Amino acid sequence: MPADAARPTSYAYRGGAVAEYRHMKSLAILIAGTITAAAAGAGEAGRERAANPVVVELFTSQSCSSCVAAAEYFEDLAARDDVIALGWHVDYWNALQTRHGRWVDPYSDAAYTERQRRYNRNLRATNAVYTPQIVINGAGEAIGSARGDVEALIRDEKDSAPSARVASVQRKANGDIAFNVSGEGEVVVVYFTPVSETAISGGENAGQRLNDINIVTDFALLGDTSGAGVFSAAAPSGGENCAVLLQAPNQGRILAARYCPQS
Repeated sequence: MPADAARPTSYAYRGGAVAEYRHMKSLAILIAGTITAAAAGAGEAGRERAANPVVVELFTSQSCSSCVAAAEYFEDLAARDDVIALGWHVDYWNALQTRHGRWVDPYSDAAYTERQRRYNRNLRATNAVYTPQIVINGAGEAIGSARGDVEALIRDEKDSAPSARVASVQRKANGDIAFNVSGEGEVVVVYFTPVSETAISGGENAGQRLNDINIVTDFALLGDTSGAGVFSAAAPSGGENCAVLLQAPNQGRILAARYCPQS
């Protein structure tokens, strides 16, 4: 409303002024009620989005020089409350010969490379892969160091209404993880090491000390759900943590996710 439209109109007699005042007061109450309802709705929507953080998966290698900048950005992403960050170290850089020889990434695994290939088949219609690559909620991808592109994809996913949820994640008396899932898809548990520093003596990053965050060490498909289900998984080993994902079949969109509780 323009500023001048909010000013009461001047009347020649008292009764008109009182009527105008009452009208303006009723209008103000109506507007305030509408704003309050809208704010409550926005707050509820915000809580729904907070309950379903965006999953950001970095495909990387300690043997890749262009991955260093992506790793630094990934550390920032992992510190956020609205993101679940998982770092998958691929194995196809391990054979690269450089003037400093080869470097075999100790966290690399062919299964992680296959996960990346499947994403690229789904998202880019190609079996080709590259690093550093970030995949957001299984629904979009970007160069891992392209902060603007990644942030735009994260915003898009945060703005979408959640259709599922991973809730009530708890540690059982025997140490296992128990959690409830509502939605339809495949339930996956991913184990990771929160942080590790490695002195690199070969490959493109020879001579550097690299700091890796949320390094995936294992993952497992726990089963399928259609509607709601209760699942259990082995607790992570000492110094590790885990995350639970609900993902559409054939490694499609990630519908819901949650970090496991700390011991």
